[in-house]
Amino acid sequence: MNHITFEQLPQAVSLLIEKVGLLADKVEEALGKTSGQHDKEHRLLTLNEVATLLGKSASTIYSMTSEKRIPYHKRGNKLYFFEDEIIRWVEQGGTSGTGNEEEFNRRLEALRSGKKHKPSSLQGNIK
Repeated sequence: MNHITFEQLPQAVSLLIEKVGLLADKVEEALGKTSGQHDKEHRLLTLNEVATLLGKSASTIYSMTSEKRIPYHKRGNKLYFFEDEIIRWVEQGGTSGTGNEEEFNRRLEALRSGKKHKPSSLQGNIK
């Protein structure tokens, strides 16, 4: 049995989540319970199908949803993706359409152009 160090734990958990997701997808497929039975253009995708479609890991897709960088829907603790929304998102350059990146760049530029101040914790110590 392989021994995992504390430093390797995040990678191991990410890999485990990805493999369990793939296994769950295969079980659903084998049981015939895939949710792609709706309109073909508005087909429901699993997280792992989105990861495969975009060539990213499942953990990256989780990060992108938490940062609202990718279109998704959430019911309870379950994430849902629609193929047409993901494809439209990719065609739009992979932006969420909410201007988050534009707002981030504007704030970053404002910070860069502003005056630099010493942290208040250091101001009292220097004479």
